[in-house]
Parts: sequence; structure tokens; C-alpha cells
Amino acid sequence: MLATAGMVTVTISDKGPGFSSKDVEKRGVSTSGSTGLGLDIARRTAEAADGRLTVSFTPGGGASVHVALPIIG
Repeated sequence: MLATAGMVTVTISDKGPGFSSKDVEKRGVSTSGSTGLGLDIARRTAEAADGRLTVSFTPGGGASVHVALPIIG
């Protein structure tokens, strides 16, 4: 977890196969047995709180999901 400029960012990463750029563009839709709704729900929730969700690739393989939310208080 990282806090900067009034935002806190939580990063979840793994060393799995990662996401293809096509998968990232089609949030909420998947042809590999998953509906992809988890990332879409997280993205919508973050945006509703004036935050954001981004997906990146982990060096050496895998993916990272970053959820940034504003610090309130």
C-alpha cells in the first residue's frame, strides 16, 4: 500500500500468465471460463469514489492491479 498526493494505492500482483492487452480492453468479458466481472466491479467502485483502477504487467511475467482511492479525513 502506498499513500501519495491525497491517494492511497493498493497493488495486487502475481507471477502468473498475466493479462493480454486484449483482455485488459475487454473488462467484464472473458472467453476463458471467467466472466471478468471482478475487475469491472472493482473499477466501477474505485471510479465511484473518485479513484481509479489500472492494470499493468509485472516484469518477468504476471500482472499487477492497482486500485487508487482518495484519502478522506
